[in-house]
Amino acid sequence: MKKFLTAALSLLLSVSAVFAFAACETSGGTGGAGGADTPYTSGDPSGDTLLVYFSWSGNTREMAEYIAAQTGAYVVEIVPEVPYSDNYNDVAYGRAQEEAEQNARPAVAQATYDLIDMERYDTVLIGFPIWWHTAPMVIGTFLEHYTWTTEDNIYPFFQGASNSNQEYYDNSMSFVRENAAGANVHGGLYCDEGDTQAIDRHVSVGKRADRRDADTGNSFGGEQRSRRLLLRAGAHRKGCGLYRRHNGRRSV
Repeated sequence: MKKFLTAALSLLLSVSAVFAFAACETSGGTGGAGGADTPYTSGDPSGDTLLVYFSWSGNTREMAEYIAAQTGAYVVEIVPEVPYSDNYNDVAYGRAQEEAEQNARPAVAQATYDLIDMERYDTVLIGFPIWWHTAPMVIGTFLEHYTWTTEDNIYPFFQGASNSNQEYYDNSMSFVRENAAGANVHGGLYCDEGDTQAIDRHVSVGKRADRRDADTGNSFGGEQRSRRLLLRAGAHRKGCGLYRRHNGRRSV
């Protein structure tokens, strides 16, 4: 009986590890979505809002493209210098796990940095899947590449197997804040990549704020205000993983 329970527990832990790695990401691989090692990019780089993302299976890319369509952000894919395998097990139980355990910083392809003039942007949206309870280590590499100040506003967005796990949310936000030291890191958007209602809710909050600013003559309004409010620490609802802070406390 003891042997049976031990075997069952081992199986349960293995299954849990699969879901801790990513949300339904059973096939993928990196290299650039733009072809070979070329990062995918879209939008106008001359604006003040940048959206960067890392995606293995395409789930986070889907989320990024939808957000970009709502905000008009310039989009650049984060491509690792050494691409990840397209084999799930090789990534989940190999490289990604090892990088997380070692707090590694896998190199980002120079082609990614070449597409970005970070001095131009005061708003940066950064997206990624949850890997081993937190952000992929390549996100740390990208963030540490730049010098951030309080004038830089960073809005993380991410998705994973649970999309409502408090620990994964906290781990991911802490990771971004630690690696973007000095920046003003706002509350994150944590939901399924297809949950357009959650994203739209934030866009609508921004648009309502724009209308109020227009009515009152507030100089901090317009499109910039809308973008800044998109991923504010906004309304939480179970199953989505969106959180709002009230007087410094998170409502659940």
